[in-house]
Amino acid sequence: MNRRRFWILVIVIHLVFFGKQLIFEHSLLQDSKEYLYAAENLIHSHTLYAGDLSEKFNPNFLTKRPVLFPLIIAFFKLISFGNPSLFWFLILLIQNIISLYCIKLVEKIILHFKGAFNYKIAFIFLLFTPAQAIYANFIMSEIWLQLILVYILNCLIFNQENLKKIGLLSGLCIAAIALKPVMIFLAFCLPLFTLFLLKTKTKALHLVVSLLPVLFVFTVSKWNEKRTGYFQYSSISTINLLQYNTYTLLINKYGVTKADSIVDNIQYEADKTNTYALKQHFIAHESSKIIKENIGNYLYLHLRGMVFCIMDPGRFDISQFFNLPHRQSLLYETSKKNNTRQLLDSFVNPLGILLMLILIINIMKVFVVLKFLISKSVQLNQKLLLLFFPIYIVILTGPIGSSRFSMPFFPIVLIIILMTVNLHKNESSR
Repeated sequence: MNRRRFWILVIVIHLVFFGKQLIFEHSLLQDSKEYLYAAENLIHSHTLYAGDLSEKFNPNFLTKRPVLFPLIIAFFKLISFGNPSLFWFLILLIQNIISLYCIKLVEKIILHFKGAFNYKIAFIFLLFTPAQAIYANFIMSEIWLQLILVYILNCLIFNQENLKKIGLLSGLCIAAIALKPVMIFLAFCLPLFTLFLLKTKTKALHLVVSLLPVLFVFTVSKWNEKRTGYFQYSSISTINLLQYNTYTLLINKYGVTKADSIVDNIQYEADKTNTYALKQHFIAHESSKIIKENIGNYLYLHLRGMVFCIMDPGRFDISQFFNLPHRQSLLYETSKKNNTRQLLDSFVNPLGILLMLILIINIMKVFVVLKFLISKSVQLNQKLLLLFFPIYIVILTGPIGSSRFSMPFFPIVLIIILMTVNLHKNESSR
């Protein structure tokens, strides 16, 4: 496969998913609806609130969705002048361009490492990574985060080690944190990177600039404290702690009925407190207590979630995008009953066959990445550079991992795959 044919096919794939969203029903996740509410409320009520203001007020919605993606949506809504069709066309068009640009950056980085860009292998892995085209056509922040992560990598590879580089990295880290709360630890990683990896004469000034993301996190958390009475960057951390981390642990230990009862009781007792701050403290305390008491089981579930994040073929993504029934065939749902047979039976259909092929490709990805990791031909700094974001996101994915979480770092995995293929060819030709 040559370069021209590769890009034609990749563009066609994106156009197919783009056309589906424009011509047929616009698929929306629950998260998508919250982002849209947040954007509408920014425009009409000048407040960041990710819920319907006409319904009962929920203080969690004040901080649940960070500000950057709602601002992006609000921008496209404003320039669409109230025309929903134009809004969908513009925002999805830009997101598809971003997806193609991320793949273009992969090509640029591979050529920088003096390697051949294997268009056939790149296309195969793109074809069997449907999450790339799906999230380029969802009202979701994943494709925007992917752009930031790949551009950070691009900055680290091509920019000189100077103040401008640290300034750009600070801005990109702030953008990532303003998109996804999970990226908050980048605020503390950047100063460490500046201290230990950069060899500069004006390290003090570089360090000050690298602390800007920390200042951003603190400022937003103080702003949220002023709005809710509780110092936090996002309520999603407390929500996930109870509804996902703790709940998954309780299901695994007691089953669904008792897990529902315990979680409902925690929520009930929390709702009886006088303030939102006390409510959040109570939920965090009770959830953490349960996890600490069952730390061994939780670590197993967390590790399992990491494996799901890497291996998940994306039934949820495909089903939601094409409005297919899926409720009883997801990893999360089947694990509630520990019904492995039900999960295996769900593959005996056309979609299941496709998912099995994607799963096989995902397993191949893991083997190639492991080969890259142990390769003596790759310098340690290159391994750290390319594996940082995949490892960062996989570790923080929690007990419920999915292909959606791994989608933002897919271009980086593609770089690793193509570099490993080049290394194998070089070793074989010796």
